[in-house]
Amino acid sequence: MSIFGVRRIRADHHGGFQLRLPRAERQLLRQLPDELAALLTSLDTQAGAAASPVPKELRRLFPVAHPRDAAEEADYVAISRGELLRHHREALATLERTIDATTLSAAELEAWLAALNDLRLVIGTGLDVTEDNVVPGAEDPDYPRWMCYGYLSFLVAELVEALTGELGSPTDDSPALEDPWGEPPGGLRWDGTPAPEQ
Repeated sequence: MSIFGVRRIRADHHGGFQLRLPRAERQLLRQLPDELAALLTSLDTQAGAAASPVPKELRRLFPVAHPRDAAEEADYVAISRGELLRHHREALATLERTIDATTLSAAELEAWLAALNDLRLVIGTGLDVTEDNVVPGAEDPDYPRWMCYGYLSFLVAELVEALTGELGSPTDDSPALEDPWGEPPGGLRWDGTPAPEQ
């Protein structure tokens, strides 16, 4: 059941997914990738060593693997940064290319999930979102970004539900895949499936 009353994503009978987004929501999603694309470009063109620090907003997208060993971290970044950049850019490109689509393939929907979660993480990092945060009132200058973060979280959850509906629901005994991004947020595993209760 959608918190907005109408489900945005539904599996069809042909292995794809129907996408029912109101025009205003599509317009928002059309605008959001620009900020992330600019951040990715600035990271890609930074002068200096490949291990130069990433902007704060991108830290969840480019996690530190070896915080106590600068040499190991430099080697890791030299190997992984290009691949991570490619992954994030390809997901954004698919979102932008299919923003007006009414039907998506499973691969396109997975790219939407990756792109929207990237956008959600960037906005959430900029807002310093934690489990204890209280959404500010409409007079707060950050209010629009909080609303955007909430909307993206809702849409990501619907995407996960649509995709896992195809795969079958996980059980408490389902093994968690290795988490490449660190602590899973919001009670979800890194792959978007619910984490079993401890």
